[in-house]
Amino acid sequence: MGLAAAAVVVATGCTPSGVDRRARPQPSRSAEPAPAQDPDVALAATVLTGEQAMLDRVLATARRHPGVAPALAEVETMHRAHVRLLTDAVPDDARSRASASASASASAPSAAASPAPSESGSPAVPGRPGAALALLASEEQRLGRIGKRSAFAAESGAFARVLASMAAAAGQQAVALNAAAAKAPR
Repeated sequence: MGLAAAAVVVATGCTPSGVDRRARPQPSRSAEPAPAQDPDVALAATVLTGEQAMLDRVLATARRHPGVAPALAEVETMHRAHVRLLTDAVPDDARSRASASASASASAPSAAASPAPSESGSPAVPGRPGAALALLASEEQRLGRIGKRSAFAAESGAFARVLASMAAAAGQQAVALNAAAAKAPR
């Protein structure tokens, strides 16, 4: 039966053959499925995890190599702003799911391209300042690629533009970090 025919039947009170009109118990409110999470919230949580990891890597590098801390000030400021922006946009439950997902994927072979954290839990930082800056530049490039893919995946145009600008910022920082790495002892 078409939608129009069904509407006529319901409006006139007629009962099509084979339809049981006995009252059915209504499901309790607790049995209702939870509303689906906005896909952009899940995406924002994933991007937040990457931004926080990059900020942690920048801070670990500045601690290990205080001489390059001035070169990292702008990078740190940018990632702090991105983390703050995304933290405000992501509910706590989505943030914890994204962190758990990132932790699970950290042991996967695909994560091998990204340096593993040290035993202390902070990101591994190369011993030479130039190598440490080059690693940060590489990680910025990776974050930029993730940001671009995320911008394409976003359902909201406004959020896609935010993600694209974050990807562009990571790309700019990669260029600046590569230039600083070239000047630092390797």
